[in-house]
Amino acid sequence: MPSSPSPRNLVWPVDRGGGIQATWDPDQPHMEGSAQPAPYHTIHLPYEPLTTPRIAADADGVLYPVAASLQSRLAAGWESAGGDRTWTFRLRPGLPSHAGNELTADDVVWMVERVFALRGVGLWRLRRLAGINAPSDVEALDRHTVRVRLRGPNPQFAAYFVFATGNVVDSVEARRHATEEDPWASAWLSANACGFGQFSVVRHDDDEIEYAARAEHWMGRPGVDSIVQVGVDSRSEALNMLTSGEANMALGLYPEELLRFEGRPEFTTRRVRANHSTLEFNWSEPPFDDRKVRQAVCYALPYDLIIDRVYAGRARRSHSPICSTSELHTAEFDPYRYDLERARTLMRESGHPDGFDTELWVKASYECLRLAHIVRDALAPIGIGVDVRLDTRLPFGTKVPMWVKEECSHALYEPMYDVAHDYDPPLGMWGGKINVDREWSSRIRAIHSADSREQPRIYREIQRDLMEFAACAHIAEIETGWVFRADVDPWALDPAFLGAATTVWSAHRPILGLRELEDEYEW
Repeated sequence: MPSSPSPRNLVWPVDRGGGIQATWDPDQPHMEGSAQPAPYHTIHLPYEPLTTPRIAADADGVLYPVAASLQSRLAAGWESAGGDRTWTFRLRPGLPSHAGNELTADDVVWMVERVFALRGVGLWRLRRLAGINAPSDVEALDRHTVRVRLRGPNPQFAAYFVFATGNVVDSVEARRHATEEDPWASAWLSANACGFGQFSVVRHDDDEIEYAARAEHWMGRPGVDSIVQVGVDSRSEALNMLTSGEANMALGLYPEELLRFEGRPEFTTRRVRANHSTLEFNWSEPPFDDRKVRQAVCYALPYDLIIDRVYAGRARRSHSPICSTSELHTAEFDPYRYDLERARTLMRESGHPDGFDTELWVKASYECLRLAHIVRDALAPIGIGVDVRLDTRLPFGTKVPMWVKEECSHALYEPMYDVAHDYDPPLGMWGGKINVDREWSSRIRAIHSADSREQPRIYREIQRDLMEFAACAHIAEIETGWVFRADVDPWALDPAFLGAATTVWSAHRPILGLRELEDEYEW
C-alpha cells in the first residue's frame, strides 16, 4: 500500500461489511445472512462489462446516465435483427485477462451458462427481464462474435450486459479451478477476481483491498497506478479520513455531507443522480389496501418542503415508477401535488372516514428521520396518526403498514428494470416479500411479447395505471456526491474510470454504509 495518498495512488474508504468483507462472485445466490457479493464500485475494478451507459451532466452540473446511449466496453459493437429478437455482439480482439488468456466469445457463453446454473439474481435479470430463455440461445459464431436469441422483442437488451451479475470472467482460468462438486468454480471465484478490467487485485484482507493498474487494458494503462479500498465502520470515519488527508476520494455522499466539501480549493466535488425515494404502503392489507387512502396520502405530502428540508434542495420531484433518466419515462400521469382539501375529500370517501393510527418504519438515518417528521405532521390534518419506528433489526420480509425506501438503488436505468425491480422483483428483494400482485406481474412480463413499436404505448399505460393505483408516494429523484482531493489525477473523474462511473447508474449511498444516528434521538 502507498504510505500516503498521492495524485496517482487513490485511497478510498468503503463500508467494511458491504465492501471489504464480501465475495467476488455476484452470480451465486445471496440471501440475507449469507456472504454478500462485492458491490459494483468494487467489482468493476478488476472486471469489465460489455456495455455501459453514457454519462452526461445536466444544466446544474449533476451527472446522470443516458440509458439510451450505450458505450462500448468489452463489446466493440452490437446490432439487433428480427424486430429486436436477435442480437449480435462483436468483442474486442486481443484482450488478455489477469491470467493472460484472451477474451473470446466462449467467455460470454460460459458466463450465461453459469448464470442459469447458479440461479442467483443474475438469472432474474437475464431470463425474466432481458428475455434469454435458455443458455442454448446464446452461441459463439466465431472467436469474437456472440449471437443471442430472445423469446420476444427487447429494444433495450444491450443494456443488460452492464451488470456485475453475469460478469465476463476468464472462463479458461476459472475452469482450471472447477471440480466435480463445484463445476462452476464458485469457491475459487468467490475468493479470486479474474476478469478483463482496468485493475488487478494485489491484496485482499479484512481491512483493505489493493489494486494495481493494468497496462494490458483495452483503453491502455489507467491514469492512476493503484487503488486501496480501506474498510470503515462508519460514514464519519470515512469523511474524517478525507478531511485529514488519509484518503483522497470518497463516493456516495449525502447532500449535507457533500456540502461540507463544496467550494473548498483542496477538494473537487461532483453531484450525481441517485435513483428515487418513495413512501411505501403495504397495499395488500388494511388500511392501505384502500386506494383512496393511499391517494389521500399522496395529496397530503408537501413535496417542495421535503426537497428543501430533507434533501437540502439536492433532489427533484419523482413523477413515475420509470425514472426520468430511463427511456420511455413520462411525468404526464402524476396528478399528485400538495392539496390538503383533495386529501381530506378522499379520506371522507374512503373506508376510513374517521382516520386511523398507523406505523411508519424508517432506517436510522438523519435523512429518513427528517422525512418522517414531515410525513407525520402532514398526515395528522387528514386524520392519520403516525407512530414512527426505527428499523434497525427488523427481520427481512416483516410486514409493516408504511415505510420509507430511502434510496431504491436500481442497478440500471431502463424501463423494464425500473418497473420490474419495484413491482415484479425476485425472491430476496424487499418488495417481493411485502406486496405481490399477479396483475402487475402479468402486465410487466407481457411487455416483451409485444412488437417493439407497441412497447412505448404499453409502458405509458403501465405508468398511468401505477400512478392511479398509488402503490407508493413518489417522493424524489435524489442525489449523492463524489469528493476527491484536488491534486488527484483528473483520470479518476473521467467516465473511463468504472470504479467511480458505475456509481452514476448503480448503488450509491451504501458505498459508505448507512448514515447512522450518532446520538440518542428524541422525538
